[in-house]
Amino acid sequence: MIRLVDLSNKYMRRPLRVLYGQTQAYPFDAQLDATWVAANWAGGAVAGTATTGITGSKSAILPGLVATKLVGDSVKPSTAYEATSRAFGLFANFVGGTVTDFPQDFDRVGVWRGAGSVYELLSPAFSATNTPGTAAAAETTGTDASEEVYMNANAKAQLETAGAGAYTVSMTARLLNYLSANAIEVELLV
Repeated sequence: MIRLVDLSNKYMRRPLRVLYGQTQAYPFDAQLDATWVAANWAGGAVAGTATTGITGSKSAILPGLVATKLVGDSVKPSTAYEATSRAFGLFANFVGGTVTDFPQDFDRVGVWRGAGSVYELLSPAFSATNTPGTAAAAETTGTDASEEVYMNANAKAQLETAGAGAYTVSMTARLLNYLSANAIEVELLV
């Protein structure tokens, strides 16, 4: 349930929707890393404020941002292709800001996981950088492996295209359908 701090957000939509997850996807109960400080994160601002580095966002963490697993069940937002860690899944909750899913003093978050599960992501949960290339490549995705478009976390934990045929084992998702500059469908690879 979304908790509104400001009534002007009453028509806010969740930027992550599970499309095909009946047998493929599962929500993982994780703990937000205690050392993660939103003010020091490239995409964030102080948790509990309405400003972030992600244009149009009213939360420090949005549903659909990429989560990285740390020790135990701790997670934090991913930051630009971290060499020592790998994507764990997609955040399921709004955290901090004027839109949140739970009380501010609670540190448990949900992370959607499951290779083969399919999601619709709405802007700003994914980066529109490379959008023209993404649109052109998405039209031909599936004709052969060299044209498939893979995505990974950018510095703000948003999914961003890595380029056609740029698959590595550390990729987070594969682009299935480019709906518009504000909506895409992805298949999770973790």
